[in-house]
Amino acid sequence: MDIHQRFFRLLEAVEEERKAEEAFFQNMSVQKSMKEKTEEGFVWYPLEILSTHYTLGDYLEVRVKPKNTDPGTSRHKFKVGVSVLLFNSQKEVEPLKGVVSHLSKGVISILTHGEIEDIEAFQKGLTGLELMYDEKPYQVMKTALQQAIQSTKPKIQIWKKALNHQKIEDNQKTYDVILPSDHPGLNESQKEALHTALNANYLSVIHGPPGTGKTTTLVALVKDVLKTEKRVLVCASSNNAVDILAARLHLEGVKVLRIGNVTRIHDDITDLTLAEKIRNHPDWTTIKKMKIQADQIMRKAGQYKRSFTPEAREERKALKKEAFDIRNWSRELENRLSYDILHESEVIATTLISASHSLLDKMYFPTLIIDEASQALEPECWNAMLKADRVIFAGDHLQLPPTVKSNKAMMLGLSETILDHLMGKIHESTLLNIQYRMHHKILDFSNIMFYQGLLRSADNVENRTLPNDTETLVFIDTAGCSFDEENNPQQKSYKNPGEYFIIREYILQKKEILLGADIGIISPYAEQVRYISSETEGDVDLAGLDIEINTIDGFQGQEKDVIIISLVRSNDRNEIGFLKDERRLNVAMTRARKKLIIIGDSATIGKDSLYDALLSHIEKNGLVDSAWNYMQNYY
Repeated sequence: MDIHQRFFRLLEAVEEERKAEEAFFQNMSVQKSMKEKTEEGFVWYPLEILSTHYTLGDYLEVRVKPKNTDPGTSRHKFKVGVSVLLFNSQKEVEPLKGVVSHLSKGVISILTHGEIEDIEAFQKGLTGLELMYDEKPYQVMKTALQQAIQSTKPKIQIWKKALNHQKIEDNQKTYDVILPSDHPGLNESQKEALHTALNANYLSVIHGPPGTGKTTTLVALVKDVLKTEKRVLVCASSNNAVDILAARLHLEGVKVLRIGNVTRIHDDITDLTLAEKIRNHPDWTTIKKMKIQADQIMRKAGQYKRSFTPEAREERKALKKEAFDIRNWSRELENRLSYDILHESEVIATTLISASHSLLDKMYFPTLIIDEASQALEPECWNAMLKADRVIFAGDHLQLPPTVKSNKAMMLGLSETILDHLMGKIHESTLLNIQYRMHHKILDFSNIMFYQGLLRSADNVENRTLPNDTETLVFIDTAGCSFDEENNPQQKSYKNPGEYFIIREYILQKKEILLGADIGIISPYAEQVRYISSETEGDVDLAGLDIEINTIDGFQGQEKDVIIISLVRSNDRNEIGFLKDERRLNVAMTRARKKLIIIGDSATIGKDSLYDALLSHIEKNGLVDSAWNYMQNYY
């Protein structure tokens, strides 16, 4: 395929994905009633406004909770960082756009650019909060692709060739080879990854399978790069991945600045954000006084007067002007501080989309590191790549790819990542081959099926188990139990209550072994996760156990002592849906450190070659148990 044709296909794919998301929200708005949207978790209505106050960066924070409902039991789809609309039943009250900044026991905090007097209007009538379609990421990606198409810079031409599977010249330095600094804690494959990345001219890849110390390697790499470069740009697709790397670099003494929407950054690293660095600066006291003064003057201007004379109108106008002037002055001081803090930083850490932040408009970086590159859309990568001279990608293309909603966008190649294109195509690629997470029996299947047997377990984890436990790898077979899957057509997802019954019975039988361990119950299906979450809530028999429940996709990047996987699918048609995605199984199994239990119907899944191989592997290396052994309390 012609290089430019490839980019135009990506542009079309981004637009198709944008249209799919926009259509989803439009259809929901038109076809569903307020009650349906509330029941499905897309809306909170009615709600109560608990408090409002100004915060950093002239944001207004609004805290809300559902009316007449226990906040702790209110289910919803709101997450930190999503765009929302605060609306009111009164037509004259203008809705306010905002972003969710915090969730706590059913109380949601929203950051908006509104004024306190705007919120006061919401005290009349009934107020609600609705998830909102956000077009910005798509605009950013399309702009980045268009700039890449138009660019004539040599480095960008080289990147285009590499991603079009054409050979690139001079990607490896042939003189003045840079050696990694001494990192006694790194293994040989990690040191090789440093050597390869440091000496790549344009592109390199660090392939980091689960538990192989990818983050540790990247921290060492950043420190080495900073010995010859003033500043490094570090990015990832998700805020969580950026936060993890930023926190680790900070602990190593690196001067990190976390750029992005403050509402999407984890509380643990707010000290690294620009807003907090400004707050901790000696000049912040002056800025804060000015903001308070402006707020007080604005409130005075808005005070109710029975007789509104021309003089009173002029006085109000003068007060508002004074307040605006003071605010503008405070913004100028903040901007000067921002510039100083930005240029004193050694690492700029941000998401790929936020790399287009106005603060970074005129900044370029010799080196860009993209973490979790296997989960990043290529167009969002270009948004950061345009600011760099060379790019080091880190991730595992054998784990889950980025989520793409539109089938047409997928056909146009949007789900194919840069790692997919580069793996096996460039010499500057290194596999991290020592894993520090899981027992060798948990690793072995993924190692054989996905990594050609190249991974090895570190000595301290190879045979690590729970105390007094001899069953590291377990499959509990529900075949013949009549635990049929149940489809929820509205959610387009499945649940299997019978499988949860077996999970609960297994946990209770093994409770003595499991106490003190952190446990993850995961499933490919969101409907099963919702069902298990509702069933476990308030279950006194499970008290004292540390249990987290989530989808496999939601668990990527995490690990637990014990992982229990509910496969859900059980039917006489042998249909297993997206269980067929090998990468999803790879992610699920490699979350466990010491114990892995899989619950499923061998009669349904066993017809698939991947799951047939899995069942054979567990028969030889673990325990295949029958669900009948846990059903004495079922009837």
